Amino acid sequence: MTNNDRPTKNERRAHARDVARQRAEAERKRKRRNKWFLQGGIGLGIIAVAAIVTLVIVNVNSANTVSATGPKNMITGAIQFTGTDGKVTPVETGAVAANATASPAPTANADGAASVVEYVDWACPVCKQFEAAYADQILDKVKSGDATLAIHPVSILDRNYQNSRYASRAANAAMCVANYDPDRFLDVQTQFFDNQPEEGTKGLTNAEITDLVKKGGATGSKLSECLSTEQFKGWVTKTTDAVLANPSLQGTQGFGTPTVVVNGEKLANLTDVITKIDAAAK
Repeated sequence: MTNNDRPTKNERRAHARDVARQRAEAERKRKRRNKWFLQGGIGLGIIAVAAIVTLVIVNVNSANTVSATGPKNMITGAIQFTGTDGKVTPVETGAVAANATASPAPTANADGAASVVEYVDWACPVCKQFEAAYADQILDKVKSGDATLAIHPVSILDRNYQNSRYASRAANAAMCVANYDPDRFLDVQTQFFDNQPEEGTKGLTNAEITDLVKKGGATGSKLSECLSTEQFKGWVTKTTDAVLANPSLQGTQGFGTPTVVVNGEKLANLTDVITKIDAAAK
């Protein structure tokens, strides 16, 4: 190459400026691509988060609006018993559908037997006292055909058990037994009253509740699962709220347990229960 073939100083500068411009343009394009990807990624992230939030809201709303199916044999919110051949027998019925409400408890029987409905909280000391004093007498009236008995579990005493929700868990146990082993319901109820924890404690653990159910003679894998998962937790709340909202069950200081109703009449004095049953029986 001769000196005449070499680029001049000005040509070299022009070439360098051209290369610099190309590099600058390439860098600008690279930055624009990165900016687009970044913004696009943020946008997709926002969309993904929005989708997740929407899904959570939908699931929460679904959980709040769909009630669990109620237990079998409690179509009125209570498990009902009649007398058959000198024995007390549960009245077996289907389950209450999800989002349905319990049918009203009967206020009278077509055959003239007195209708007795008890609203009880298994965590209630006064309920324990009432059962000790009158349960055998009431069951004798059922065995003889003079009365029918309906036991309506409620949960109003969680506040008395150190936020352990013992009353609600006990009511769930009542509904589990009514659903899966109704023949053992009264025996299990006796176990719960005989072993009732003192108010101000944490109540019984889930394992202790399960033990009492077994001691009452109620068994089965589905029953155990019902206890451990609190299958009827929503139903406990729903039926208790319905009872609390019923003006006919209110006393001078609101609703309390036990509340006993004989042929539609709420007893002002629980000691009158046998007298009222005898008067109502025809």
